[in-house]
Amino acid sequence: MNRHQYIDLTIEVIDEPTYKYGSVGNNFNYSTHHFGDGAKEYPTSRHGVKLFRVNEIIDSCIIIGSGGSTGIHQNSSLIDDDKLVICCCDTVFCLTLPDLELKWKTQADQATCFQLFKFQNDYLVHGELQITRLDKDGKIEWQFGGADIFVSIEGEEEFKLADDHIMLTDFGKTKYKLDFDGKLL
Repeated sequence: MNRHQYIDLTIEVIDEPTYKYGSVGNNFNYSTHHFGDGAKEYPTSRHGVKLFRVNEIIDSCIIIGSGGSTGIHQNSSLIDDDKLVICCCDTVFCLTLPDLELKWKTQADQATCFQLFKFQNDYLVHGELQITRLDKDGKIEWQFGGADIFVSIEGEEEFKLADDHIMLTDFGKTKYKLDFDGKLL
């Protein structure tokens, strides 16, 4: 679970792997549903968002994505001013706060978006196949793909944001150093 503070609200982002759209047997009924492309037909991951004010739920939504499965972890969501930005499957979703309305959604990887980071006025997305820079409106500024996927099974850091560059390591252990315009250094 991720917990964020926004003004006087606490926002919880939780993984909801057993949630079924339209089922009466869900543990919690979300107020709003936001879907990625193909997610109604082929749901892969479901991430719930609950807004609390003094321990009372005041609103909620669930994001349902299709593509490579994702979970909730430290860098899978962030607060940026009056927006909640979250990775779900192959898509990055941007919700307005405090009403949880969908502002934009962008498929930022062909498979899975693992994590995202605020960078200047934009977002850097660590995907399985690509590193993507999105502007504040969800438009793709650039994308970079390597020789292999940006995943490590040996605990090596695949994505590192440094002061003046981005360091990447792919599954084959090839290392890449990018500038913030997506160009190899």
